Amino acid sequence: MFNREKQEMKRVPMMPVRDMVIFPQQMTPFIVGREASVRALEEALAGDKKIFLSTQHDASVDDPKPEEIYAVGTLANIVQSVKLPDGNIKVLVEGVERARALSITGDEGFFRATVRLLGARVEPSPQVEQLVQKVTGLYEQFIKLSQSLNYDTMIAAARVDDPARLSDTIAANLQLPVDEKQDLLETTDPLERLTRICDILEIELEKLNVDRNINTRVKRQMERAQKEYYLKKN
Repeated sequence: MFNREKQEMKRVPMMPVRDMVIFPQQMTPFIVGREASVRALEEALAGDKKIFLSTQHDASVDDPKPEEIYAVGTLANIVQSVKLPDGNIKVLVEGVERARALSITGDEGFFRATVRLLGARVEPSPQVEQLVQKVTGLYEQFIKLSQSLNYDTMIAAARVDDPARLSDTIAANLQLPVDEKQDLLETTDPLERLTRICDILEIELEKLNVDRNINTRVKRQMERAQKEYYLKKN
């Protein structure tokens, strides 16, 4: 059911990112400020607008070495870039494909990486369709219980038939620690990734239901106390 596509290799500018994980097929905005990152961005813009984005291990490090950056990241297209008054650059990127850095050099004032694309696809089957439907259902429940998410936007994003894209869409939108998101990015088998997403959603739904029950109980207690107060006062 799981087929790995031809593993193409590319050499592209590379930029480490902090406190976030970029997923394939997702549009992500962020601010670029470090000198080396600006140079990598400019190099990519001067070429085919492709850049390799990978999360650094420690977000507090201003000048990470190659070994302090995860080897697996995402090859992305630079969709838009705007220079801000403070000198930083706001960029919008669209993830293209998972990739692994095979070698990284930094002798041009920015990182350049030779990456191997980690594309994969899943053959359709009843089992795959069943898993997709289960995860979609769980995610819709999660969205309904999550007040912080835009319901219409998230529902539209979740209604995807492709297991790889569905899993990445959900992974990108879940509020998970960076290391957990990185683990999902490094899980190249779409079915394994979707199964892990299913487990995560079940846990998150359980948490949300517990929180909702607690909030309901607290609200009832407050209403009861308020009612008793007014009865005593009268």
